[in-house]
Amino acid sequence: MASRTRAAMLGTLLRVALLRVALLAVLLLAACGHAVGPVPPAVTLSACGSNPEARPDFVLVICFTDDLTATHLNWTAWGKATATARGTGLVDLCAYEDCHTGAYGTVPIRLIASRIVRCAQGTRAYSTLRYVFVDGSPWSGIPANLNTSGYIAGPHRVLPPADQTVSLTC
Repeated sequence: MASRTRAAMLGTLLRVALLRVALLAVLLLAACGHAVGPVPPAVTLSACGSNPEARPDFVLVICFTDDLTATHLNWTAWGKATATARGTGLVDLCAYEDCHTGAYGTVPIRLIASRIVRCAQGTRAYSTLRYVFVDGSPWSGIPANLNTSGYIAGPHRVLPPADQTVSLTC
């Protein structure tokens, strides 16, 4: 009888020891899964007064007109010092001619977002956006010194080059 009691006590002690080892292993694994430092806030992009957004699918590139909007954007390296996107530029081909109604076309475009800055409430955002028309400017036939003062829509427009950098806000 004493041997059964001793065996039962040893069995209980063994189960308690195994339970403690298992609990310790779970705690160690959980501790390894946590970040070492504070996680920085997500990086956003806000162009032309739009709401800040991470990895936007479209960006109004030239403010206050429909001259250029980047759409169907596929970003790489988002959150790094420089993020790039491939997409489609929707351009108003009549923006620099006086055709009044606009004629839209699409061209391949690349966007490069850079210069991350701290914004209000500790948020972070890209502050510089560069756009590049992959196949050259869709307005390549328009002279650089074009005078748009007599245009009905958008007098005093400045012809955007095929590769330009614009400033962004938080």
